[in-house]
Amino acid sequence: MKGAKRTLVILGLALASCRGPIFTPTVTPQVVHVRLWATTAAAPLLQDALAAYRPAHTLPVVESVVPNWATVQQRLLEGDVPFALTGYVSSAGSLWVAPLGWDGIAVVVHTSNDVPALTLAQLRRLFQGQIQSWDEVGGPSLAVTVVSREKGSGTRHNFEAQVMGEARITWGARLALSSEDMLAIVRNTPGAVGYVSMAYVDEGVRAVPLQRSAADAPLLPTPQAVSNGTYPLRAPLWIVGVRPPEPNSFYYDWFAWLQSAEGQRVVAQRYAPLQMPLSSP
Repeated sequence: MKGAKRTLVILGLALASCRGPIFTPTVTPQVVHVRLWATTAAAPLLQDALAAYRPAHTLPVVESVVPNWATVQQRLLEGDVPFALTGYVSSAGSLWVAPLGWDGIAVVVHTSNDVPALTLAQLRRLFQGQIQSWDEVGGPSLAVTVVSREKGSGTRHNFEAQVMGEARITWGARLALSSEDMLAIVRNTPGAVGYVSMAYVDEGVRAVPLQRSAADAPLLPTPQAVSNGTYPLRAPLWIVGVRPPEPNSFYYDWFAWLQSAEGQRVVAQRYAPLQMPLSSP
């Protein structure tokens, strides 16, 4: 992420404060056409944050698209879309970025799979195809089916960087082209193992507790464990653009609100906020 210009707080807004608007809205209602994209990992945040934000005297008409990171980056650099929410930013290109929170990468299996926990070393061997049956890691006597996101996915980039290192995901892995696709495959395949943003974990799959090593306590991707870094797989959530938002614009005001205490409570509905615990407004 070396090439990215990082902005820790948009124009001096305190992360945990509930300050007033950056600018005084005009009295006459105005329709604002908003173009915002999000990678699949950040799509639930885009939906939640737009639904919760109600700017005075402004009627936003939102065009939102949810592709993978490779498509988002291309369209940003080509100027087709001004801003996007993402859980991954590559070092290619020079993008303005500002943090919104943290995402935990959940390792998910079928609900019938009772494997107690996995170390990162075991997880790497599973995705390399070196572990063929779940009973090799304390689970049921069941063949392993590896499921991975497609190349270009930001979640896959993060998973490969934090789990695989120089090792390759097995060529025999089934490909999931979205987070919803990942859940569907795992939900319907008893021996499946995959990975997904913590925002997508539901009762149809089981998140496996993870350990950095066998000496560590197994942890699930809870907001607290992800925020404080004890859960081993996490990634920052970013707003990205080619340049910062213009002062007094809808984007500027909305991004600043997302970093305020009120906006951070929206982040915390499905992800981990920038700091825990959140202060009261």
